[in-house]
Amino acid sequence: MRIPPLRRRQFVRVATAASGAATIGIPRLSDVSAAQPATARRQQDAPNSKMFTHGVASGDPLHDRVIIWTRVTPTPASAPGQNSGPATDVAWEVSEDPAFRHVVRTGTVRTHADRDHTVHIDVDGLRAATTYHYRFHAGGRTSPVGRARTAPAPGSRAGVRFGVASCANYRSGYYTAYQYLAGRRDIDAVLHLGDYIYEQGSEEDDVRIPAPTHECVSLADYRARYGQCRADPDLRALHAAAPFIATWDDHEICGNTWSGGAGDHDPATEGHWADRAAAAKQAYFEWMPVRQALTGSTRRRLHFGQLLDLTMLDLRSFRSEQVAPTDTAGMGDPSRTLLGRSQMAWLKDGLTRSSSTWHLIGSSVVAMPWLLPTGRPEPATSVNTDGWDGYQAEQRELFAHLRDHGIGNAVILSGDVHSSWVGQVTAHDNKNPLASQFVVSSITSPTLGSINSSVTASAVLAVNPQISWGDVASNGCGVLDVTTDRVQFDWYKTADRTQPDSPVTHVTSYAVAVRSGRLTTVPTPV
Repeated sequence: MRIPPLRRRQFVRVATAASGAATIGIPRLSDVSAAQPATARRQQDAPNSKMFTHGVASGDPLHDRVIIWTRVTPTPASAPGQNSGPATDVAWEVSEDPAFRHVVRTGTVRTHADRDHTVHIDVDGLRAATTYHYRFHAGGRTSPVGRARTAPAPGSRAGVRFGVASCANYRSGYYTAYQYLAGRRDIDAVLHLGDYIYEQGSEEDDVRIPAPTHECVSLADYRARYGQCRADPDLRALHAAAPFIATWDDHEICGNTWSGGAGDHDPATEGHWADRAAAAKQAYFEWMPVRQALTGSTRRRLHFGQLLDLTMLDLRSFRSEQVAPTDTAGMGDPSRTLLGRSQMAWLKDGLTRSSSTWHLIGSSVVAMPWLLPTGRPEPATSVNTDGWDGYQAEQRELFAHLRDHGIGNAVILSGDVHSSWVGQVTAHDNKNPLASQFVVSSITSPTLGSINSSVTASAVLAVNPQISWGDVASNGCGVLDVTTDRVQFDWYKTADRTQPDSPVTHVTSYAVAVRSGRLTTVPTPV
């Protein structure tokens, strides 16, 4: 949400001053409001050797397959980004029970330094809507056990429940919202909407010191940053508890990324943009359990039975450079693109062809019109041109497609803006709802309200009648529950991101009923 050449905090200051139902059979905890104690997690980690320092992960579940992931550290010199250490054979196994009495799939792969000793296995031949457990063996050591669940079978309308997260800056605080989601045990998968890592270097107000302490530019830098984040016990616990379905935003590469550069990239001191972007993307695909449908992109679509299609967009690889919030002509210029023409065609075609009850769209940046009050008589509002509002021709194109093709039951999920919102997507010239928009706040990154105390939820709501509720003061996460009758989003907040094991509590819930297009408050979370 930044405008070049300003960094995120500077932009927000300038812009605001000048401008239910059951899931698919997963057991639940009796008390889902209490986070799992970190001491218990660390005790569970203790028996595992440093061979598997970064734990295990899974991702992109389909009805018959899921990716499983780990990283090995065969020697002390094989730390992330060191490009050192011997090639290592890693055995893997997948079982229907956590004691591995009913192993259904096994194999062995070799990993080496040129892929940072990471391991990705796309395990096929699995049963739909089934919970599996997996682990790895290397050098006489055994990894922690991970848990993954396959998607419902084609034609199924069984409910699905997701954790939702965004914007996890390691140096800004502790991952207690991840800890909360890991402890629930009723999450089928986690939707991560971007800024899984931050590339920034250390600053005076750091809660935790990033590694490396300088800004990430090289492949070694990005690998080291992923390694630090993935050694965190809360993130390890969440990856072990449920598969991730992730897309990137800008900070996985560089602040304010666009296809040909970034607002925070300085070629004079940080080298060629193409080299930096390639390094960042290589590290991402090494460390994240993502299935690439399009090489070098996080664009893909997953199906959860007949209930929902989930479209994950890549809104950084193909976009035109951002314009200033005063550049009205630039914002409306039809030659500028956010998605790239190929991705826009793919998105529209998928929406048109789908026969699923719900259409979920993972958009790292906010899609609905979203204005920021300036606090001055003229101009009254400012636009976040890093979001869809900065690319209004394509914004209107998507909205028109939803309207003209009668595509109901679309739900857009976003993060990026370090605040929570729920609203209805409407065309710029029409008040009729075309889709619902749910926005999740940041896991740890400073909130919109903490960056500038003059920004209040009430002031934003006053200039955005399409938005029903907002919170600019809380970090946290979300839970998205999808059934044939409705989609419900529950917002959770972390009491204090600067404290480990800080309480995580429910804030509010909203739902949209099938074929209604109207948002309603819900008194209790799922």
